[in-house]
Parts: sequence; C-alpha cells; structure tokens
Amino acid sequence: MDWDEFVLRPGDRAGAWGRLVRTAHGTWLDPPLPVPLILVHPRPVSPPSRFAVPVSGADFTRAAQRYELDGDLEGWATVGGVWTGSELSIDRHSRRRPEPDPAPAWHAPPCPPPPGGWPHGTNYAGNLDFDLGDLLDSGAAVMVVTFRPGAGRAVLVVAAVDSATVEARLRPQLGKRLCVVPSHWTRHDIEEVRGHLHRHREDWNIYQSAVEASEDAQAFVTAGLTQMLPETAAWAATLPAGIITLRPWLVPARAAR
Repeated sequence: MDWDEFVLRPGDRAGAWGRLVRTAHGTWLDPPLPVPLILVHPRPVSPPSRFAVPVSGADFTRAAQRYELDGDLEGWATVGGVWTGSELSIDRHSRRRPEPDPAPAWHAPPCPPPPGGWPHGTNYAGNLDFDLGDLLDSGAAVMVVTFRPGAGRAVLVVAAVDSATVEARLRPQLGKRLCVVPSHWTRHDIEEVRGHLHRHREDWNIYQSAVEASEDAQAFVTAGLTQMLPETAAWAATLPAGIITLRPWLVPARAAR
C-alpha cells in the first residue's frame, strides 16, 4: 500500500461527506461523527468538533438536513474543492451520501470443509456455544470470527499463534464446526500498532481506532483520521503489509480514484 498517495497537500483536489457548520467564528466541515443528542427545544447548532477542517465557499442551501438557530447553521453534504493547506475551498456540493464500505463477507471458512461439508446445527439464536477460556488473554488466539457457510451452519474460525492449545480447548466443544488457521501476527504485534496510534491520536487527528477481522479471519488494526499526514504515511510504510488499514476522511482526488 502506497500510503503517501493519501497525503493531502496544498493544491490537491479533495472531497468528503460531512457536516457543514457555520457559527459566528467561521465555517467548518466536520467528519461524520456521532452528534450529541441535545434534549432541549429549540436545540442549538452543535459546534464543530476538534476534527473539523475550515472551509470556504459552503452553500448551505445545497445541504441536506439544513438547520438554523440564532444565526448558526448546519447541514450534511458531500463536498469537493481545493485544499489550500489550511482550508478546503469548496466548489462542488451534493446531498448524496457515499455508499459505506462493504462489510467483510464471512461466508466460506479459510479451511477445507470436512468430509460431507460443514455440518448443520446452531443454538436457538443461530450461533455456536463455546468457551474460549484464556485463549485470547494468553495470546494463543489472536482473532475469533464466526463464519456462516450456509443456512443453519456456523463455523468458528480462529487465527492462532498456538494452534495446538486452541485445538485442545475448542475441538472437543465444536468438533467439525472449528477452523484453526495460523495468525499472521501475534497479539503483541497488534497491540504495538494500536499503542502507537493511541500515542499519536491528537497530533495525527485520529478519531476512531479498532481491531477488525479480514475476510480470512486475520486481525488487523483500523484507524479513522481527519487526513493523512506525511509522518503518518511514513510510519505506516514501515509496517508489514496488511496489519493496518488507515481510513483518512478528507481524501485527495488521486487516491479516491
């Protein structure tokens, strides 16, 4: 992954979906963060978050869910424009929200099916009953995901560092409904990446971080950030491929393509 492609530089065209906010102090575009519920009427316009970027040229008549109170304005829009280095100069507006990224399709487990195929049978809620014990705490297992290869079928897929310990714990409980694969990383590897992001959450404007599972049940770290900075891209380039997915919100047009 060429993370440098996502670095936002002066003169780049860029765009994003977000909340436009105008107050007496200026106009901003905020990432689509949860907006606090204010139980007063009429409710005030929520101020921009610390992750918002200054903008110029915003046209609130072309924003969805436009709301105004006491001179303050807000509304949602997909906007495009030129990044000056300190603000986004907007020249395009749309009320259309981009489609979200598709969720992983945990259907076919990354193990060969047993003779006769993956067995039917789940509990009353359509899930599997099992007890992991200390597999995650000890680091023997790094990621645990339930795959569903068909109606009424569920398979527990475990990305493991110590496959023998995982097998000894879970095979008696799950039988053929277990798939154990080698983990690409140790739990320490994952925690080191998360820890580095946490230490830089303010200077890199990181507003979200989590550990997720890929379509082959491998653990990886994700982070949502306002924009890709050169130092963030340089650090990410030193990591093994696949251990991290950075999701900048304000993306240069060249990367969006």
